Amino acid sequence: MISVRITSTLVIPSCLGALALLACKADAPPPSTDEPRAIAEPVAPAPPPSQSQRQREWWDKDYGVGVVRYAAMERYEAVDVVRAAPSSSSDTVAVLRRDTLCFQGRECVRSYDRMVEFAYEIPGWAILSVTEDSSWARVTLAPFDSAGPTGWVALGDSVQALLWSRELPEHPLFFLRPDDPAFYDAPEEAARTRRTLARDGNSERLDYIMTPLEVRGEWMRVVLLTPSPMCVFPEPEVTPDTLWIRYLRGDGRPRVFYYTRGC
Repeated sequence: MISVRITSTLVIPSCLGALALLACKADAPPPSTDEPRAIAEPVAPAPPPSQSQRQREWWDKDYGVGVVRYAAMERYEAVDVVRAAPSSSSDTVAVLRRDTLCFQGRECVRSYDRMVEFAYEIPGWAILSVTEDSSWARVTLAPFDSAGPTGWVALGDSVQALLWSRELPEHPLFFLRPDDPAFYDAPEEAARTRRTLARDGNSERLDYIMTPLEVRGEWMRVVLLTPSPMCVFPEPEVTPDTLWIRYLRGDGRPRVFYYTRGC
């Protein structure tokens, strides 16, 4: 391994719609040929699934601008109270007890499902913002739902804020979303260039890895290897390509991520 948030109603004729109730007799005479026959209105086609209806992918979640790291989460022993405001006297939104998150007056859920994994089987809250004195972090408790519950977590020695702007340059990277790969010869939009990425066998999965070299704001200079030599034996012969990418969005959220469990 390289280091470095229409249904359509069809009106059914009464005789047909009442079969289950036996309202129409089996020996009922056929309708007179002199009477006009009812023509059913066409059923409108179903609309395409919305963002909330379609299958959610792991990259659809809100990764925030960073992640809250609990030292005790390495043993899944973290216990914390998520507040409604950045104050220890404010109302409780939810309580974290190891691998369970219980909302005030509502149900309990598995905490991992509401977090972002940032190390091997170690998750944390996605951070939406941090107070000016870095003592509190506002987090989302529903990263797949932009309108979901949020709250505040007190920061300290054992509860830290890891910002993606500092964490991502420490890892080999890939683009979070499959349609996001974009490369540049220089850290500016006008310098966009084209690169063809290898595919993993016969699948649609792109096969590449990027090693960070330097950072300038939301830009990062990387060494691109495609196909990726990570966890492949023997390693393929790959010609390194040095390029620029946008590793952060304008709001500080990541365009790229890393393998938290190795390959």
